[in-house]
Amino acid sequence: MKDIVESSMAQLTDFLTRVRPVSVVRNIQMILVVVTLLFVTYNLAVPFFGQTKVNTDLDGEFSEGKIAPETIQSVKEFSYNDFEKTELEKQKAEAQVPFHFDKDYSVLSSGIDVNLSEDIDTLKQLVSEGKATPGTIRDRIPRWRNRTTEELQSILDYQKKEKLKTFIQQYTNLIFSKYCIVKEELPFEKQLDKAGARIRNLGTQEKVIVIEGSLVIPRSQIYKEGPVLSTLQKLALEKLPNVSETLLKAVSRIGLYYIYSYPACTFNAEETEADKNRVSSSVPTQKSRIQANEIIVRAGEVITPNVKLRLDMMNLYATRANLASIISIFISQAVFITIVGFYLIRYRPKRLNDLSSNLIIFLTLWIVVFVIYFVSKIFYINENEFSSVYYFGLFVPIGMVCLLLGFVYDEQLAIAIGFFLSFAVFFASRYSPTSFMLAFTVSVVSSVYGRRLLKRIDFLKAGLLISFVQILISTAGYLFDGREFFGNFEGGFYNTVIKSNFFKVVIVCFINGFVSTTAVQFLLPIYEYIFNIPTRFKLIELADTGHPLLQQLLTKAPSTYTHTFMVAALSERAAQNLDLDRLLVRVGVYFHDIGKIPNAGFFVENQHLIPKPEHIDKDNPALAAKTVIDHVLDGIEMAKKARLPREIINFIPEHHGTSTMAFFYHKALQNISASARKKINKKDFQYPGPKPQSKETGIVMIADSLEAASRSLEEVSPESLDELIRKIINSKLAENQLDESGLTIGDLEIIKASFKEVLLSSLHQRPKYPKPEETKALEVEGKSKFKK
Repeated sequence: MKDIVESSMAQLTDFLTRVRPVSVVRNIQMILVVVTLLFVTYNLAVPFFGQTKVNTDLDGEFSEGKIAPETIQSVKEFSYNDFEKTELEKQKAEAQVPFHFDKDYSVLSSGIDVNLSEDIDTLKQLVSEGKATPGTIRDRIPRWRNRTTEELQSILDYQKKEKLKTFIQQYTNLIFSKYCIVKEELPFEKQLDKAGARIRNLGTQEKVIVIEGSLVIPRSQIYKEGPVLSTLQKLALEKLPNVSETLLKAVSRIGLYYIYSYPACTFNAEETEADKNRVSSSVPTQKSRIQANEIIVRAGEVITPNVKLRLDMMNLYATRANLASIISIFISQAVFITIVGFYLIRYRPKRLNDLSSNLIIFLTLWIVVFVIYFVSKIFYINENEFSSVYYFGLFVPIGMVCLLLGFVYDEQLAIAIGFFLSFAVFFASRYSPTSFMLAFTVSVVSSVYGRRLLKRIDFLKAGLLISFVQILISTAGYLFDGREFFGNFEGGFYNTVIKSNFFKVVIVCFINGFVSTTAVQFLLPIYEYIFNIPTRFKLIELADTGHPLLQQLLTKAPSTYTHTFMVAALSERAAQNLDLDRLLVRVGVYFHDIGKIPNAGFFVENQHLIPKPEHIDKDNPALAAKTVIDHVLDGIEMAKKARLPREIINFIPEHHGTSTMAFFYHKALQNISASARKKINKKDFQYPGPKPQSKETGIVMIADSLEAASRSLEEVSPESLDELIRKIINSKLAENQLDESGLTIGDLEIIKASFKEVLLSSLHQRPKYPKPEETKALEVEGKSKFKK
């Protein structure tokens, strides 16, 4: 069973990591991009798809008056025409319309002034005849009949009768001009006090004025004890100074009688109604808004008329797909994912030329998009207060994705994916700038730090760093939004801090940071096992010399094993000086010659250690060359069976490239006639390749040849090493073996210096140590001389 599982996983790894033509990779990436676009658009546009209708008919489950059988929540935000709200606004607008009245100023001259003049003339006549007493005044002047004897006597005692007329006339004029006295009672007195009155003056230059509603007085109110009478008497006191209290009372009462007898204002109902209709018709139809995820009715609640209206509006609007919003999201995501897709095409095509690398990127991206969708379903439920305390971006593990991709690949690719996901967070958070900044900042920090994950403690540091960055951005968001950091809680400073909004945010920041790094540690082994990616931790495991293949190499080809570690020392130093992945180089070298294990004794370095007859006729150059070539093919098959990462397997064929086995090719040409040499195919004596496709494998190609050649040096000196290294490199350049590796002339100079440094330290001449017998003889000789 174990063998079946291992074989199946080896086949899966080979399928996923197989290098495919560029056109095939582009097609795969295009399919993944399209799937991602549809998947992201769907998850972000779900609130705009609409929802199932509820039955609000008379016999329906949600008809008015019934108990709601379940909680109904709107899946999207929408507005609707609220006629009830519109009617209330119209009523408010109508209540602000002043009531229209007409005031006829001709009443003042043709009625009040005429009667006042007649009464004053009668009073003067009675005084001149000596018959002026309170009694005769009541008989001769009926309009003064209701005045008291004391008031009438004060009038008789006042000598300036013409001035008395002026007093009464002035008082009536003041009341007439300031107040609007109407004959009938006003049923809308309260509304009048709020809206005021619009007075159209007839017979005066000031055509229209607007006054307070309290200045419109029914004539029945002017004699009643109360605020109206008190106000009128106060007016008389202010405007008629230096008059005795009794006379002032008499004058005000007589003046009020004339006003009462001739009310000048009449209510204009037609114009008032027309004005109200005009204002009412100008009120726009009012809109009501239902928020996304807003609960319209909970299970067990009674469906009131207002609830039924909202349910009907939800049926009308929320059940229809908002195509405009969906298309908008689709276009936006298409732009962003096109940018990411273009970057992937341009980004190190040799690194993304297999299925596994692309699946790692897109599967991780899909996981986060699903988390965004899941978080949005919970975050914006109206029953909680998440949105008022936290930011949406704090619940999305952007740090996990970018930390993982930054560790597996590099910060450039991780930042590109983080850029796309940050905008997805922006859309899902209902366009919150703080959530966008949280996502984007965390993605950049995590991407950069991902390449610095060298030890397990670094995951703890990454969690702290992500948490700290989120706390900073959240603080900026709180300041920008004007949110309250600390509430007013009883119980002292400690209780205030613990219950504060910001303390809750800090806790969530730490949870997000450490959950992200923990998730990376959880996902890494899974990704390493399924996709066989050479992470730093995977390479450390493979660098263990206890690996079965390395143990076989040590046992069956010990000299090849020694050669391997020498080549590893050379290659690793050069990779370190060129700032390349030296751990990848070291592990790649460890496994580069495992194909020699099946025929270890054939190879010259092992012949002296394996005392058994060779099964290969070395006098047959073609067969010998085939055996040498087979060690490359055998090594690839052994590496695949052992599920070594593709990046490690690449060292096996590429460290030979397509170079020619000069010894066997020369021998093949030497052993036949000149005419027969044309039949020799040089390709039969060349390694299958490919040529080194990276700087790392190019370094190993040079180091492998150099290590073997360095053993034949008669004298080890800086000059001899310089000459040997130059010769090896020139031979590789002559065969164009380094053309596709990316190594530059400057890189080759650094490689030369690195190789020379290692070889000088490993091939130096050691001093000749004396034999133990010679040392013993010297000791004996010294003792004998001492005795003498």
